[in-house]
Amino acid sequence: MQFSEADAPWRPIPSWADFLVRCGFEWASGGDKRRIGVISMPCESAGAGLVALGAMRRRLALDDANDSLSHFQRIEKLAGRLEGETFLRHHTIKGRFRLDGKDQRGLVWVRREPASASDTTTHSGPPRVVILASNANDWRFERESPTQAIEGAGLPYGRFYEQLIEGTPPPLESNLKQSDSGVCLACRVTGESASRTVFSALRFESDDQITDLASLLTVHRWSPDTVSRVTFFNSRTGQLDRSAGSTDLVVADGDLSFLRVMEAPEFQHSDVVGVIHRAVERDRLEAVGTKLADLSQWYAPDREMLDRVPSPPSRVTVSAQRRR
Repeated sequence: MQFSEADAPWRPIPSWADFLVRCGFEWASGGDKRRIGVISMPCESAGAGLVALGAMRRRLALDDANDSLSHFQRIEKLAGRLEGETFLRHHTIKGRFRLDGKDQRGLVWVRREPASASDTTTHSGPPRVVILASNANDWRFERESPTQAIEGAGLPYGRFYEQLIEGTPPPLESNLKQSDSGVCLACRVTGESASRTVFSALRFESDDQITDLASLLTVHRWSPDTVSRVTFFNSRTGQLDRSAGSTDLVVADGDLSFLRVMEAPEFQHSDVVGVIHRAVERDRLEAVGTKLADLSQWYAPDREMLDRVPSPPSRVTVSAQRRR
């Protein structure tokens, strides 16, 4: 595979770009505790897009990484715990349903709550309903929007993803045809177009086919005719491009984006990686340092992650913390 930045001549993928893709691949492995990381670059770059691409690439090879199954697994996980009460709504069956646990066969059940005195609606149908992986998208968590599985053509760049990181499992054909919301890309605070312009300037060539980083990321607004494997958070407006349920990893483009993601309520349980550059005002860099220092009472250095990511190129530094 060949690489070109800002219409420069084609060349093998440079070490800094390969490093960022591999960082994203490792960060997407997840874990039982939340992780927070910062990748510091010497200058402005498309680094956040490359990290998000690496994370997306890992999920393309997992047999459970699609919106429909991820939503069901979230319901199933909560049913197994039953810590407190969890309520769901169905898009056609009227009423409020309480998650009622799993039976001996592993089936997930919900039970309709009794109607309140002020509720004059007639609720027909069974009082207890089973939720299956095949119908999980008909259900939503109360006070959350329905999970939105993006419909569209399959991804046309399968061989680019396959060649991106040597020695890793290939993408599953089924994942190239299904949307996924496990990875979120948070744009620069200057807006969506600023990030997209920078990402579009990075191009890849394989077997006489050429595409750019923005297209490979499959953000829905950038590639509306295909399924989407990355959600998009507009750091300027604070809006997600689609209802995603639970997000595993957020990659923030820039220091201000990183700080806003850290404060966003929808990402309080997500892993976060901020890709920042040091060619900004000193007070902005200090704000990031202060935020990381504030986390120290709950987080400890994540030696395991730092051992897994490759050695950074010259002038690139990586920090990682994991919740205690």
